[in-house]
Amino acid sequence: MSRTRKERRARSVPPPIETKPLPRSPAVTLSILRPHAARLAALWALAAAAYANSFQSGMVLDNALVILRDPRIRAVTAQNISLILNKDYWYSNRTSVVFRPLTTFSYLVNWAVFGNGANPAGYHLVNFALHAANMALVYFLGLVILEEGTAALALAGIWGLHPLLTESVTNVVGRADLLAAFGVLAGLLCHIKNRTASGRSRLALTLGVALAAGVGIFSKESAAVLPGIMLLYDLAWSSRASWRERATGYLAVAAPFAVYFYVRSRVLSQGPEYLVSFLENPLVGADFWTAKLTAIAVIGKSLWLSVWPLRLSADYSYNAIPLARWRLDWDFAIAMLCLAGTAAAIWCYRTGKPAFFFWIAWFFVSLAPTANVFFLTGTIMAERFLYLPLIGVVGCAVLLLPREPRSRWAAIGLLCLAFGARTFARNFDWRDEHNLFTSTLNTYPSSYKAHMALASDLLAKGGAAIDAAVRESDRCLAILDGLPPEQQDTQPYATAAAVYRVKGDQLGAGRGADWYSKALTTLTKGQKVDLAVIREMQRLNAEHGKQVFVFGWVPLYLEFGRVYLRMSDPQKALEYLSYGRLRRPDKEFSEEMAQAWLAQGDWEHAAVALAEGLVMDPDARELASAMLALYRQKSPQSCAVSEAGGQASINLECRLVHDQVCDASHNVAVSYRQNGQPDRALATARNAVQGLGCAAQLFQ
Repeated sequence: MSRTRKERRARSVPPPIETKPLPRSPAVTLSILRPHAARLAALWALAAAAYANSFQSGMVLDNALVILRDPRIRAVTAQNISLILNKDYWYSNRTSVVFRPLTTFSYLVNWAVFGNGANPAGYHLVNFALHAANMALVYFLGLVILEEGTAALALAGIWGLHPLLTESVTNVVGRADLLAAFGVLAGLLCHIKNRTASGRSRLALTLGVALAAGVGIFSKESAAVLPGIMLLYDLAWSSRASWRERATGYLAVAAPFAVYFYVRSRVLSQGPEYLVSFLENPLVGADFWTAKLTAIAVIGKSLWLSVWPLRLSADYSYNAIPLARWRLDWDFAIAMLCLAGTAAAIWCYRTGKPAFFFWIAWFFVSLAPTANVFFLTGTIMAERFLYLPLIGVVGCAVLLLPREPRSRWAAIGLLCLAFGARTFARNFDWRDEHNLFTSTLNTYPSSYKAHMALASDLLAKGGAAIDAAVRESDRCLAILDGLPPEQQDTQPYATAAAVYRVKGDQLGAGRGADWYSKALTTLTKGQKVDLAVIREMQRLNAEHGKQVFVFGWVPLYLEFGRVYLRMSDPQKALEYLSYGRLRRPDKEFSEEMAQAWLAQGDWEHAAVALAEGLVMDPDARELASAMLALYRQKSPQSCAVSEAGGQASINLECRLVHDQVCDASHNVAVSYRQNGQPDRALATARNAVQGLGCAAQLFQ
């Protein structure tokens, strides 16, 4: 390094300030904290105003699977805690490589401890509290890096009000990003403070680094950037402490990270290998250089959204972002801009501009786990990925603000007002599925997933909305038309078939036949896609030496059964319903199987089918009511129905009922075992033998 460069580097590092220890007086402590408390109160008030309308948002997108369909969060029991610690994040809902036990525990606290249940308001309140805590951490980080209260206030305010963060704050399952960011920010601040501490304070801060790292990494994998962010700070201000003094921070991070990755590998080794969907991330179907260019262009798109967050979207999957091409166009220009940003960070480092280097590098390092540059992830782009990286962009913007106080405050106020207003408006999009995907289609009309989701939402509304659902389904399938089966997804076909079936139901017998035929044709195409996905999953798992259980999209086979029932073919309906229930023994299969058995005149098998649903979900009152009505109609002289106290109920002491419930328990246990869920199979068998008095030989 030249002498001039050394001098510039030396001048960039402020000399250490000798301070005398302050007296431990409450008045002195309060006087120190008072300006920070006032600033934080102002920040939180602004954030509360921007997110005031977020608390009425529903459980949209993945919330239904992650929260509403996860039985582990219903009660604080030893069994549920064990399942959270020993199963992946998606549990039995989806194959994944995601392990986030702390995030799942937070949902358990909401559901069972706070008593929120399925009411989303409490979950939104916790999300906002976490975001407010992160704003405070960003403020204190700004004090360290920018060394000025106004700049720190601007950093936390502009970042905290930015509309790109709504997918992490307003969307409940964005909590994983909130918790991971909390761990990274708290861990970094403890690491920075640790360089000047000694004695018990140093020990406490070292433990703080370890605890923060554990909170982050056990909440979401993206918190793995913490040691990289710590290294950025240490490189930018290398003269502030020796590397020996900094080493304790890295050792503190290593311990929880080692525990996490060990537990994660053990948990995920129990499940199948994860197959990245082409529709979720089209980069898996691109050649190496096209994939890299597109990934870099996506980073540039993220930077643009950071500056101009007008056209936001809840989905960036196929066909929202086309693959980049090697030609002089917008994507290529954006990719070159990203490379220029990397070069700028290096230049700032070499020319003694540590703050600029730190913030530029922060963006790229914190985005690295989801950027698809070094390895492919499960999706090509998502706004929630920018929760932590956006701090770097805002940090650079704050450094570029005018120095004159009046102009500076005017710029800060204008940015906060604009971003806060956009955040408030964006929260309305997250109110429900219809608003969310209507806004998505306004931004990306060619997004197949948005058309599919909107069709599903309109299907749930029923009535006159079905015609609109048909149009959305047709548009969705038209976008996918021409793709080979192995690059598609089964869900759009199952959703479209359900829409066509309901349209046929509306028209009634005779006139609905054409719609049932259209639904069956759609399901047949979907089955080809499903089989292609299954073959790919089998190949992938065979390469890793894993036993493959039954895979596929369960609603497709449920819909097959419903359509065949409409087409007066109950035997064919039973074949598909039985196959689908083998994959996932949901109660809906029991309802449809009962109808299929009744269509063949076999009421006893219909009763067993309903009993199977009750074994899987004892709280399914509609199944109990259907079973009670069936006994009354088909076996009114038997002991199956009890009329005690003027209220009818199923008599489990009746031999007929007892035998049918035991047969149902046996069938359910077999389904669980064949579906790779031995723990559920064992629990079902134990309950049948010990609770119902079924013969043990039945489950051997």
